Amino acid sequence: MMISCYVIGELHTVESLCMYINDYPLTQLKGYSVQRPESFDAVYSIRPDIVFVDVVFLSGSNGWLERIKQFSSIVLVSENTEMAFEAFEHSAFDFLIRPVTFNRFAKTINKFDHLTQLAHGVQGTKKQQVIDSFFIKADAKGLKEFLIKCDQLIYIQAMQNYVVLHMENNQRFSCHNTMKEMEDGLPSACFSRIHKSYIISDEKITAIEGNTVMLNGNETNKLLIGSTYRKAFFEKKAQKMIKKKAIVQIFSYSRLAEALITFGGILIKVQSMYEINIQF
Repeated sequence: MMISCYVIGELHTVESLCMYINDYPLTQLKGYSVQRPESFDAVYSIRPDIVFVDVVFLSGSNGWLERIKQFSSIVLVSENTEMAFEAFEHSAFDFLIRPVTFNRFAKTINKFDHLTQLAHGVQGTKKQQVIDSFFIKADAKGLKEFLIKCDQLIYIQAMQNYVVLHMENNQRFSCHNTMKEMEDGLPSACFSRIHKSYIISDEKITAIEGNTVMLNGNETNKLLIGSTYRKAFFEKKAQKMIKKKAIVQIFSYSRLAEALITFGGILIKVQSMYEINIQF
């Protein structure tokens, strides 16, 4: 995905930045201005990802800058390093010193690209986690649809050319979807693929014994964990395990100290570092 850019600055600033933007593989030049425009409608309509602004235009009322920041990241450009504080005051994404080098420009773009990808990843995770229901088509023609609530879904079972959704209160629904389609459509934070034929709701797990998992406390819902999915499932389960911390006791021995240690029914009296009497 290209990063759209707009430049507002003096001629030499615009020339160098526009050249960098056109040469860099991640960026696309959407426009520029060599003077402070009386109207910023062009910028507002384009809504670029990044707007490079020369600090010479930051005087008097900067309401236009506040409006641009609603949809674009601001990068301030100046020949004075002391203006870095001005960039901080304006919540700028980055600050560049004139003359701007290509390497420094690339660093700004790469940082923006990295943070954008991280933000998209977080948003995607949050979006997946808030899924609480979904629709399935209950027949091949898709004429009948049912709303499935995730908190009532126990597990999904693969059959020949369809899947069966096992619900609370012994309800069952079938649909002509593949297990891959069901797995991709369900939030991975709440559901786990444990077998080529089973996807289970993590919240319905009541016991795990060996390579089997019991759901809803019902023996009829005792399912096998397939070897292909075993490692991922147990790693996920381990994140919810309360681990017992090892307790290490250190005994200090000296000729003047005595310690009584009972182990396996044997009383060991330690009188010194060199004398040990064992009493049965």
